[in-house]
Amino acid sequence: MNWYVVDELQLEAKLGLVFFASSMPRLLFMLIGGAIADRVNKATIMLLSDLTKGLLLIAVVALLFVDLFSIAVLIGLSFVFGLLDAFFWPASSSLMPSLVDRDQLTRANSIVQTTQRASTIVGPLLAGLIIGIGSYEIMFACVSVMLLLAAGVDIIIRKHVTIHDGQTDERASIWHNIKDGFRYLKQSPFMIALMLSSVALNLFLSGPMQVGLPIFAHDILDGDEFTYSLLSGTLGVGTLLRALLIGFLNVNRKRGIVALIGLMSLGVFMVSFSLTTVLIVSLIFISLIGFVISIIDVPIISAIQANTESQYIGRIMSLMSFASMGLIPVSYLLTSLMISIGFAIDTILLLSSICLIVVGICVLLFARSIRTVD
Repeated sequence: MNWYVVDELQLEAKLGLVFFASSMPRLLFMLIGGAIADRVNKATIMLLSDLTKGLLLIAVVALLFVDLFSIAVLIGLSFVFGLLDAFFWPASSSLMPSLVDRDQLTRANSIVQTTQRASTIVGPLLAGLIIGIGSYEIMFACVSVMLLLAAGVDIIIRKHVTIHDGQTDERASIWHNIKDGFRYLKQSPFMIALMLSSVALNLFLSGPMQVGLPIFAHDILDGDEFTYSLLSGTLGVGTLLRALLIGFLNVNRKRGIVALIGLMSLGVFMVSFSLTTVLIVSLIFISLIGFVISIIDVPIISAIQANTESQYIGRIMSLMSFASMGLIPVSYLLTSLMISIGFAIDTILLLSSICLIVVGICVLLFARSIRTVD
């Protein structure tokens, strides 16, 4: 859809509206989605989301055939997709403890992470290939078919999932359930410490890497679009390989410590990356950056899932997503602001990496529970 805005509609200035339309409902309704995930069958929420998206894309194909797929329709579609994601992701991320044993959570989450990492590499390539040799109609039709197939998988999953083992008060309001989730979180310094680590990761990594990487390739390495593609591809391969290794090792002990070590290692590799001016050295360090990212996120997700009571899992996972996703736009804004006032991108990367190291050390020193809980 983003390429359609730039290539077909030639409305590059409107692309920001598309991103905004999809991101805002995710933030605004994520907590509600988590509360609902604790009240109904999570696979049912996933089914409704995938099915609705699949049907909407069939409508998009029809609009493309009659040349009525305008920017206004696309912005509205992005808003609906973002709204559906706000309910889908809390249900999806909190579903795993219902499907696998607790000692297999790390391996299971690694499989999911590996699939997601691979899809971000392969998906755009396939979409570009289909558009290049076919058309937007064929591409959107293919995605629609895949979403409808996913809905079929959701039906199968739904048969094996109960709502929860504990009891969520379904007579209470959604707002009461959300506040109850906050109260539950406040009672667990361990989960607060893990969430702080996830928040730091998104705040100090997302903006400097996403916004800064093409600038780093151009200004620091004196490269072109091929240089940028090499850096991006190497980062993606590194995250994919690490997710595979984490799944193979299936870390079940001291997952909080493992995540913090990964966070501080990430800071060290980012410091090294910010100081490089040679492409081959930059590729080595950015592969290491991608390599350690999965050391952080997979153990954090697995540890939170393993230590959360089943009736709260949807709300806790939605709180985690809300905290981390909410700061990604802030990270973009801060990075852009620092660039606009004259900070060089290598300086921004250096400062961000130091912040990651400091957060990791502080959590490790002051959050005692994170050293003992698995």
